[in-house]
Amino acid sequence: MKQPKTSVLAVDKKGTKKIREIALKTKRVKITINIDFDSLDALKKLASKSGASYQKLLNQILKEGLNKGNGSEQRLDRLEKELEKIRKKLAA
Repeated sequence: MKQPKTSVLAVDKKGTKKIREIALKTKRVKITINIDFDSLDALKKLASKSGASYQKLLNQILKEGLNKGNGSEQRLDRLEKELEKIRKKLAA
C-alpha cells in the first residue's frame, strides 16, 4: 500500500474536537491490553451467549470486581476467619 505524502495530509480540528467531546460524555477510554488467548476466548463465548459485546462484558466484570472492595483486605479477612475456625477445632 502506498503511503500518503505528509504534505497532502490535513488535520481535521473540528472533527477531532467533536470526537473528544463525545468521548468525554461517554466517560469511556480506549486502551490496549494483553490478555491470554484462553481468557479472551472464554469471554467471547460468554458474550455471545449473553448477546453483549465482549468489551462491555469485560467492563462489567471489571466493575464488579472493583466494587467488591480491596481484594487483598477481603482475602486477609477470609484467611483470618479460617484461621480462627482451625484454632477452635484444635482447642476442642
